[in-house]
Amino acid sequence: MDDIDLAAERTDMLNAAAIQAVLERTESVLSTGICRACNDTIEPERLQANPYAKHCRDCADEAETRARLARRCGPR
Repeated sequence: MDDIDLAAERTDMLNAAAIQAVLERTESVLSTGICRACNDTIEPERLQANPYAKHCRDCADEAETRARLARRCGPR
């Protein structure tokens, strides 16, 4: 293995560790009950089903629609 391969392997390991750390941090924080997108209150039923919810139902639906469109059409 040469230096470039070692550097690429190390970069991959560091990226994987960083992604895992971010995912653990965001998933372990309970919701404040306020939507991050529109600053409205998140529906109590939604919080009961998912205490980690960051968005109200409407904003979550919009974000999901945008993500679905981006997967189909590519980034805009």
